[in-house]
Amino acid sequence: MPIPTKELPHLSPLVADYFYDYGKVREFFAGDFRDVDAFRRQTQRVRSRPIPREELAAVLAGQNKGYGCGPETLGRIEDIVRNEACAVVTGQQVGLFSGPLYTIYKALTAIKLSEFLNRSGLGRFVPIFWLASDDHDLAEIDHIVLVDKDNRLEEVRCRMPSPELKIPASNLVLPSEIGDCLERLRGLTRDSGFKSEIFGHLSEAYRPGRSFVEAFALWLTRLFKSRGLILIDASHHRLKELGGGVFYKEIAEESPSTRQAMATSERVRRAGYDAQIPLHEGILNIFITEKERRAIQRAEGGFRIKGAPAVRRQAELLDLARKRPSAFSPNVLLRPIFQDALLPTVAYVGGPGEIAYFAQMKGVYEEFGLPMPVIYPRKSATIVERQIDHILKKYDLSITDVWHNAAGLMGDIAKKQIPDSVGQALSLVLDHLERDLESLKREITRFEPTLKDSVDLVRGKMNRQLKYMEKKILQAAAKRNETALQQLRKAMANLYPNQHLQERAFNIVPYLIKYGYAFIDILDQAIDLDVSDHQVLII
Repeated sequence: MPIPTKELPHLSPLVADYFYDYGKVREFFAGDFRDVDAFRRQTQRVRSRPIPREELAAVLAGQNKGYGCGPETLGRIEDIVRNEACAVVTGQQVGLFSGPLYTIYKALTAIKLSEFLNRSGLGRFVPIFWLASDDHDLAEIDHIVLVDKDNRLEEVRCRMPSPELKIPASNLVLPSEIGDCLERLRGLTRDSGFKSEIFGHLSEAYRPGRSFVEAFALWLTRLFKSRGLILIDASHHRLKELGGGVFYKEIAEESPSTRQAMATSERVRRAGYDAQIPLHEGILNIFITEKERRAIQRAEGGFRIKGAPAVRRQAELLDLARKRPSAFSPNVLLRPIFQDALLPTVAYVGGPGEIAYFAQMKGVYEEFGLPMPVIYPRKSATIVERQIDHILKKYDLSITDVWHNAAGLMGDIAKKQIPDSVGQALSLVLDHLERDLESLKREITRFEPTLKDSVDLVRGKMNRQLKYMEKKILQAAAKRNETALQQLRKAMANLYPNQHLQERAFNIVPYLIKYGYAFIDILDQAIDLDVSDHQVLII
């Protein structure tokens, strides 16, 4: 049974309206993701502009062959040139062992949407996964979370440079400790008939000395090898050359992207929503990378690179953008622009946060002369294994109970263990006490008004003692049925780990260990493009 998207924790009003009242947000987007005509219009716009298809295909073929792709992927790369195929694009930071589950859901959504569009008669479409290799948020990518053999939440973390050093992922190399991470993961997971194979393949991808990006790409390619997913490493020097005009324009016109995004953000706020991307006057939406990624800010006489004392002239940066565009990388605002300057993008598959920040992007696309893609929500899901489903049914709980009342569920379960007779007796005493004390107060006050406060003081003490007794009863109930609370903790750990949606916390590897690579097929068959709500997958 799907769960309405509007019931997801922490969903912004803008995204809720994107799903349920699109007319309210229509002005900020290129088309309704449910409307096939929106994809038709976008396809026409994409095909009407020049795209470096042959050069793009050459880079993609080289990268994907290096990742060990299958013939399906190479055939789709050929489609980009031979059949002028358009793209359904998604992407994500290159997280450890493929990162959170929603990375997998993004890839599957892009694959399934491209297949749907291929059947729609609009032309050829290919799924492309953008490896966000220029990103420097290392704390987001260096770990995974899982439930261990004893149903405890555990973390496996790979040592990275200090997050204060803004080193892009493309410059990271796996340390020798990656072997320790794999062994820790092995020790935390139960044995199965698939475990040896899974760890063999993980170890092949995640070898000491290999780049973090390449390891991610090798592993993701193995997971989707038969499905024709195309990976693109955005840090490739030739791609920076092909899309370098975006960097040049941002420098030459002193951040036209900020001006357009700020104007759109003001309209977003006037419409009653919060702007997702923080914007700052005078800061370009590109970084310069000299070992680290450094922000570029306008200064008197030119631009200042964060952390560097000297001001650099605009002409100097423009010359660098012409001759060595690989020195630059886009931030969150310009990343979609750089991406879609290179790719024939008809649709972008994104999560709730991405939908919100694309609402600030329409004017930026227009400024750079690019058609804004249709923003298609990635599929969202919670995996419920049979033993967890049994716990929910046993205690008459729903997944939304766990999401929205996690703190109160323990007390609720404990209360259910109290015999009705005890609860009724306690309620009766409380009712009688309140009624009798009120009667006593009237009589005493009539006799001696100055004793009114004394009666209230006695009432307060008696109420506190009864509340204390109620607390002790709950504690006794909890002790008498610790099994129930342990089961509830197990369900909470599996369904709402660390107060996060499961898809944002868990990694796919523990599921692959349990169910083998067929688990990808299970997800593929379960994810339904016709369902816009959050899906519950019982396995």
